[in-house]
Amino acid sequence: MAHLPVLLEESVSGLRIRRDSLVIDATADSGGHASEFLKKLGRRGKLILLDWDPEMLSILRKKFGSEGRGRIFHLNFQDIRKLGKSQSAGWRRPDAIFFDLGLSSLQLDASGLGFSFQKDEPLIMRYDHFSKPTAAEYLARVRQSELAEVIWKYGEERAARKIAEAIVRSRHRREIRTTADLREIIEKVLPRRGKIHPATRTFQALRIYLNEELRNLEQGLENGFEILKPGGRMATISFHSLEDRIVKNFFRDRARAGAAKLVTKKPLFPQAREIFENPRARSAKLRILEKQ
Repeated sequence: MAHLPVLLEESVSGLRIRRDSLVIDATADSGGHASEFLKKLGRRGKLILLDWDPEMLSILRKKFGSEGRGRIFHLNFQDIRKLGKSQSAGWRRPDAIFFDLGLSSLQLDASGLGFSFQKDEPLIMRYDHFSKPTAAEYLARVRQSELAEVIWKYGEERAARKIAEAIVRSRHRREIRTTADLREIIEKVLPRRGKIHPATRTFQALRIYLNEELRNLEQGLENGFEILKPGGRMATISFHSLEDRIVKNFFRDRARAGAAKLVTKKPLFPQAREIFENPRARSAKLRILEKQ
């Protein structure tokens, strides 16, 4: 499935990109939003693309490698301040910073890294493929109490203790090496009710925990705001409550301190037509902040 950029028009207009702007797409993925950002930039404009996933970087280099206004970096967005020390970035303080959080359709459907329980893949779950431990390695040694806490905290799964117990009990019989192994364990202890598959929240929890997504988000927002030019804007698209809560609180605190103003006092949601064309957009929330 091709990745469809979510809330595209709202993001582009909300960032208020000028022809000479320097824009940082901190989660460039396959470049869906970036392509639209480039259309707003003139010859003096510049677009910096960041991604942590080597597979996404390969796609970005094929798509934007010959684009003179663009620079591509293998970088976790929590390290966004490092760009100021990179001569190749052609650095000046950015006018706009964009975060499209969560898992893209390409990573979910075609990564082969075990992000989706709908396919039988190795249980890796790391954006940077060389990072350790993998999800399989983690599940092989984690204490039951810790695992239950991870599933509850990062997946908001009410049956976290039951699932953790089943995983620990099952690993004594055989290794949990693939997404199918893990999915089957969860399905046996948690019957399906409604549209959400019983493995959804556990897979989310492991992905967020292993990649330290929430800590990275907190640090990325802090560092991004620090380097943002006064009058510049920061936009974030989040897909679940844990991410959105962090963004909401960060934006609110900066506004209350007089360091910024809320461009969106409440989040913007996709229109019905976009949700119809791209059902994965249904949970997206866009928030925009302007630095004072």
